[in-house]
Amino acid sequence: MTIKLKSPFRHRAVVPNLPAPSEYSALLDEMTANGWYSNFGPLVRRLELRLLDAFGSPSECCVSCSSATTGLSAALLAADVSGAVLVPAFTFAASLGAIRAAGMTPIVVDVDPESWVIDSHLLGQALTETGARAVMLVTPFGIARDWTKEIAVCGEHGAAVIIDNASGLGGPRTLHGNGRNIFEVFSMHATKPFAIGEGGAIFANLEADTPLRAALNFGLASYQSARGPFWGLNGKMSELHAAVGLAQLARFDKIVRQRQAYVRRYLTRLATYSNLRHPLNPEAASWQLFPILMPTPQIAERFVAAAAKGGLEIRRYYRPSLSSWPSTHIFNPCRVAEDLADRMCALPVRSAEPDADLVMKIVFEALDVALD
Repeated sequence: MTIKLKSPFRHRAVVPNLPAPSEYSALLDEMTANGWYSNFGPLVRRLELRLLDAFGSPSECCVSCSSATTGLSAALLAADVSGAVLVPAFTFAASLGAIRAAGMTPIVVDVDPESWVIDSHLLGQALTETGARAVMLVTPFGIARDWTKEIAVCGEHGAAVIIDNASGLGGPRTLHGNGRNIFEVFSMHATKPFAIGEGGAIFANLEADTPLRAALNFGLASYQSARGPFWGLNGKMSELHAAVGLAQLARFDKIVRQRQAYVRRYLTRLATYSNLRHPLNPEAASWQLFPILMPTPQIAERFVAAAAKGGLEIRRYYRPSLSSWPSTHIFNPCRVAEDLADRMCALPVRSAEPDADLVMKIVFEALDVALD
């Protein structure tokens, strides 16, 4: 029996852009000849080395994982922390879920209205008052930023840093040579620019390689560490996904250039809209989506509805604010994050899909309707 699933939209917010099977079929033959399908096999190791060469530095390791969510959990386990973990209210729900999956307690903190991340002063206050041993910093929409101030604050409090940069692989990185207990995690989900179906990558200090692999493999090898055994999960990337990743890497530079060119087109046309807030640097990300902050929640709703009438899906990231999720510990009222969640819309970004021009046409027609 064939099950057919159809989107209610003619134009989806994200169109997965994966390599064709012919581009990695030889790697699947290699996988079969090796008889190695999981557990950090040769294709996985090859992909990790090539990702490190493309996006990392010699002072780092790159460890693959089955998803960015498992990667975040593994980083927390490898950091040898427990108890409370600070996390911004303006992020995708997976950030919160990863903390809980690691057996730790998320404490949600409001964000700055300009940067959309936790302000360094508030971060210090929250670390002091909660005694949290780790902080999950989130890079909104994968847009590159310098975390130097926040990392320094965490260092003063002895807190590990896990950077959730799920959609940022392929964008600029400013943390090459990460220090001890600083981890940056990327997603390779089908909806991300570096799409392989499911998968993720963790960049960290070289010393983190062994504990990360232990954390991703049920904790089995952790008894060899100085701190003794610790819990783990099953978060390894398969050889099949690594094969797709190796093929994707060969074409990824072109994908990023195309997506950045599409964002330039947005910026050119958005220059006439003075009442919208959005990023200004097209080279600051590989652009899964392009965020625009509407003047009011009502205008955001009208925009989404007008786009839907034209057959276009508009995503509302990150909605709802984590402060609205049940059974969640809140450090302070999260009014900024809740306001951002109500007003933020994420525009589709295309590489070279056939509907690219029509999508942009619908976006601006919907904007004009919403802002009228």
